[in-house]
Amino acid sequence: MGLVAGFGYFLIALGPALTIFGSSVAPKPFLILTVLASALVWLASLNIAAIVWRAFLPGPSWVFLLILTTSVALQEAFRLLYWHLYLKIEKYLNVLATKLSKPQCNYLDRLEIALASGVGHGLAHAVFFGLSIIAPAFGPATYYTSSCKQMPLFLVSALSSLAFFLLHTFSMVIAFNAYTYDNISQKLFVPIMHLGAALLTLVNLLPNGCTAGVPLVFLCTALTMAYGGKIVWHNLGPHSLHHGYLHSPQSGSSL
Repeated sequence: MGLVAGFGYFLIALGPALTIFGSSVAPKPFLILTVLASALVWLASLNIAAIVWRAFLPGPSWVFLLILTTSVALQEAFRLLYWHLYLKIEKYLNVLATKLSKPQCNYLDRLEIALASGVGHGLAHAVFFGLSIIAPAFGPATYYTSSCKQMPLFLVSALSSLAFFLLHTFSMVIAFNAYTYDNISQKLFVPIMHLGAALLTLVNLLPNGCTAGVPLVFLCTALTMAYGGKIVWHNLGPHSLHHGYLHSPQSGSSL
């Protein structure tokens, strides 16, 4: 039974991530490299936060509020840094495409790169915070915390990993669009949703808090997914050609 439950938690946490990776990222080697680069950038931001806060742990409960806030701020700063690095790579790719008489990167290409970058962030988060907790679930027993007796810790971790994977993936799509077109509202939306979801995980520390904390995190994720979908739908609509989002309906380059 432990083996079945362990695989169930694993598939909840990483099933959608593996599906997106296998269907949209794996067929293109460049996107695989993008996932790896994005994951490394996310891990670098987390390592810096860990170094800064290591001396203050363990500490009072309010310290977790500061840790989450600074961690999110660092991750958003590294997201912007990652974007600037991407711009340099795109410039090189466009020069190379011109020399080879190939079409330059268009909106669809950037969308794929944004999606792969988000998958990298999300996978790194899921593996770091999810698998490390879910691994013992393959054993013969389960585990409940004193603050959440309604749901096993492994299930809470799996659901949180899934929520943050989707949030990171669609946040990157929104961020790429925001930085490209200098959209202030979209620039603010990403860190606000990220910080909100992160702080809502603290609700799990309250008595029976997991029954509210997990759904609230998924609410932030759902809002992010809906907003990201709206942006993509708008950019790929019939009017997109008039606004320069696409070069032509058949102009997608091969990454």
